[in-house]
Parts: sequence; C-alpha cells; structure tokens
Amino acid sequence: MKGGLAVPGMSKPGRGCWLCKEERCAKEAVKGGQIARAFKGKAKSPALERLLQWFSGLGSLDGDGGHGLKS
Repeated sequence: MKGGLAVPGMSKPGRGCWLCKEERCAKEAVKGGQIARAFKGKAKSPALERLLQWFSGLGSLDGDGGHGLKS
C-alpha cells in the first residue's frame, strides 16, 4: 500500500486482489466497489483510467504474468 492506494505488483506488501485484464471487467469492478471491498478498507480502488493504464503499460500487473493489485 502506498498512501492508502492500490498499487500493481504481486511482490508488494499488503492485501492483494486479482482482476480480469479485460476493460469490461475493470469497469465492473470499479463501479461495483469490488476492489475496495477486496482490500477491506485498507486502500481505495484506483480510478478506472489508472487501472486501464496499468493494464496497457505493464502487460501484467504483477510482473509475473498475473493481474494482481496490492493494497
């Protein structure tokens, strides 16, 4: 967790969650509050635009082929 925000990366400390890498899934997760719920109040969900940037810029969120976020 960095300042109460989610960050990409499997090796980061904190609580994790996994996402489908499709834009539709990201939109549903952000809109429905599923990311924040997965973090159990430890971090805010990233803005949809930021989440989609992570998807397009990294290839994988955790650097190891997965789609993980950490709080």
